[in-house]
Order: sequence, then structure tokens, then C-alpha cells
Amino acid sequence: MSESPGNVQGSLAALYESLQTSVLQLFTDPTQLSPGQAVLVAASALFVGAVVWTCCGGQRRTKVKLRTEFTPGKIYYHVPPPVKAIPCLTPFGMKLETYLRMADIPYEPMYGRSMGPKGKIPWIEYNGEAMADSGLIIEFLNREKGVDLNRTLSDADKAVSRAFTKMVEENTYWGLGWYRWIDNFDQLYHLFEVPWVVTFFLRYVRRNIRRTLWAHGIGRHSKEDIEGIMEKDLRAISTFLGTKPYLMGDEPTKVDTAVFGQLSEIVWTAPGSYLHRIVTVDCPNLQAYCSRIKDRYWSDWDQLTKKAKKDQ
Repeated sequence: MSESPGNVQGSLAALYESLQTSVLQLFTDPTQLSPGQAVLVAASALFVGAVVWTCCGGQRRTKVKLRTEFTPGKIYYHVPPPVKAIPCLTPFGMKLETYLRMADIPYEPMYGRSMGPKGKIPWIEYNGEAMADSGLIIEFLNREKGVDLNRTLSDADKAVSRAFTKMVEENTYWGLGWYRWIDNFDQLYHLFEVPWVVTFFLRYVRRNIRRTLWAHGIGRHSKEDIEGIMEKDLRAISTFLGTKPYLMGDEPTKVDTAVFGQLSEIVWTAPGSYLHRIVTVDCPNLQAYCSRIKDRYWSDWDQLTKKAKKDQ
């Protein structure tokens, strides 16, 4: 029989109080620590340090470890593992992998949480080198593989595509981050599929993200203002999309990878939110758009997410 939430919280509170007492003794009179308390302090310090180091950018100061043996011309794609809700929890991971599928470029996913050379994920290994930033990776692969998803677009259409890409990645993305990490933080462990207790350690990450949102500027607004900004972004996409299958016409182009990357996170990971209401009720063409891309390029979606369920 499972323990009730109240008992679990009580146990965690007792553990936290014990840790506080042990840490205090460590700095005042370490000789009074029992062996068990010493182990608790050491283990807790290592765990918290690892979480903060990994999630708050510590790996940016280390050299990326590359494989010693590789297949020339093969793309090794580093990305977080799938979860029950979606194949990838980062919009830029969804963007890059959708691009690889649209462009019909073979790749091997390397599921994990190792950060790339710029301290972020996703990233790729290619011919013994590490490359980061989804946009720069796409530009490189366009040249390397002779791909151009925008080949049918006019210069004016390309300019519009870039404007929409920058809107969703430099504005909408941060609104989604605010929704996840600030407004809906207490439910984040469900989405990440980690034990509730990990929420305590995720607060260190949240603190860093809050500072980033403030530096960006969106974090300085009220909740109502942020929701208004997000709604305007989503309605702009909906209006421009209209009844077209894809943003720029009958066939998908590069901008669809970026827009789908952001919208997919709303459609499949934010049920019950004001964001989900906008893309499903107020602007149903956005939900249809996401489903269209999912059905065309993610035939293994259910397989990936079901595998995530089995691994739990």
C-alpha cells in the first residue's frame, strides 16, 4: 500500500530537518557528527552539486567528450530521452529532429542529458566535432548535405519565415519557459517524470531560470501581461497560417520546424493551460497544423512515448 502524500511530506520534512542539523554541526562542531549524519551530508551535497552543475550551466566550462570512433558523415544527435507526453521536452530538440526528418537526413539519436559545447542541448557530433545551436546546425547541414527546405520561397517569403522563426524562438519560447518553470512549477515533476522529492532540487534550477527570464525582459512583466504577449504571438501565427497546410504554403519549409518545435510543446505538454486553450479552442488551425506535421514526419511518435512509459 502506498504512503499517503501527507506522510511522504512529513518524512521529507524530517529528512530536511535532519540535514539542516547535520550541516550546522558540520560547520560548528564536526566531531559531533555521527557516521550516518556524515554520510547524509556528503550524499546530499554531491547530489545538489550535481544538479546545479548540470542544470545551471556548469558543464559549459568543460570540454565536450567526443566518441573516439565514428562513422564519417554520420550525425550523432544528442537529445534528452522521450517522455510520456512528447518525444522531446525541449522545443529546440523537436525543431532539430523535425528538420532532420523533413530533410530526410539519417541520424542516430543519443539519448541523455550531456550538454554540448555551448552548455545546451540538443547538439550533434559530426566527423569527430561537436556542434551546438539548432539554427546553426541546420545551416551547417544545409551546406554539408545539399539541403534547402526553402528552395521554393521568394526572398520576401524567406524574410517572413525568418521573422516568424525569431518571434517564436526569442519571445514565445520564453513565455513557455515562464509557464513551465514559474507559473506551473509544482507540476513540473509530472512532466519530467521524476519523483516528487526532486522538486526540491529543481528549485535551484528555477532560481537560475527566473534570473534569466528577468534578464531577457519577459520576467519583469505581470502574469497577465505575459499571457497577453503569448496570446498575441499565437494568434499571429494562426492568422498567417489561415487555411494553408503549412505556414508558407502547400509544402513545409524551414520555418515550420521552428514553429512546430514551439507549438508541439503547448499542444502535448500543457493540457488545461491558457496556452492549450488558445491553440485548441481559440485557434484550432494551430492544433490541426501540429497534428499534420506529427502524422507526416513522426510515424514513430507513439512508439517513442510508449517506450518512455515502459521505462518508468
